[in-house]
Amino acid sequence: MFLKFIFIISLSGTVHAQSAEFHGSATVQLLETMQHSQHIKLIQPLHFTDSGGDTWTTEANQVIPLNLLTDEIRLTRPLPSPFEYLKTMILFHGQVEGGRSDWRRTQAIIYEALIAEGMQEHWAKMIYAAVRAEGWRWEPLESSCFAMCHASSPSLRWRPLPDYEQLRHTLDWILIEFPSLPEIDERVEALITHTGPHIFGQ
Repeated sequence: MFLKFIFIISLSGTVHAQSAEFHGSATVQLLETMQHSQHIKLIQPLHFTDSGGDTWTTEANQVIPLNLLTDEIRLTRPLPSPFEYLKTMILFHGQVEGGRSDWRRTQAIIYEALIAEGMQEHWAKMIYAAVRAEGWRWEPLESSCFAMCHASSPSLRWRPLPDYEQLRHTLDWILIEFPSLPEIDERVEALITHTGPHIFGQ
């Protein structure tokens, strides 16, 4: 493997909003290799406690892509840099890679994780909406569906396909109207054109 460069980034302290909070620091290596272009490697575990009191852990040594959104959104709307919500990105991708949590619950905590990291509310709602519309979904490894239908596979995950024109309009609507999270969820659900590979509701 050809390694171009590696350096260490450390974000220290505990940041919080209400009862949701990250614990400790996010210390990562920025990787730029033939195999992992624009990825980071987590050096030590990162913990997040959501507003319901549940703790989500991303284990050390996970290699994580340095993005949360696709180019269709990142290149067409002036959203914050991924380094401004690095912990949230680590939290989400850690759950994707782990494959044991429910993707619905994972997506649902993205907003409060962004707020806990210090993101302004309008940016947090816009990123949350994009993740709900196009973010990774997966079948938990311990589910009966996975055991019965996908046991020979290391994982099963996919991205839904939204109507990107409508999604961009939705992000503009959030910025102007500042809707509630249930209002965002309802609008985002309506613009997803293909939900996933299963015959069951995804």
